[in-house]
Amino acid sequence: MKNNEKILFGAACFLGGVVAGFLIAPIKKGVYCGNNNGNYVGTKEELASIIDKNLEDKEIVQEVNEE
Repeated sequence: MKNNEKILFGAACFLGGVVAGFLIAPIKKGVYCGNNNGNYVGTKEELASIIDKNLEDKEIVQEVNEE
């Protein structure tokens, strides 16, 4: 085997192993590149209900602290 053939054979085996590893790996929820620290709220109604609930909770805490 020539030197170029050895390099090509090694690269082909390495890349074949990478592909086989991706195919064998247990991907359950797909591949996701990113993070989950956004502030997305679905609709205006959901946002309004969240704000109302937070305001009610804050008022309850203030009442308890005053007692």
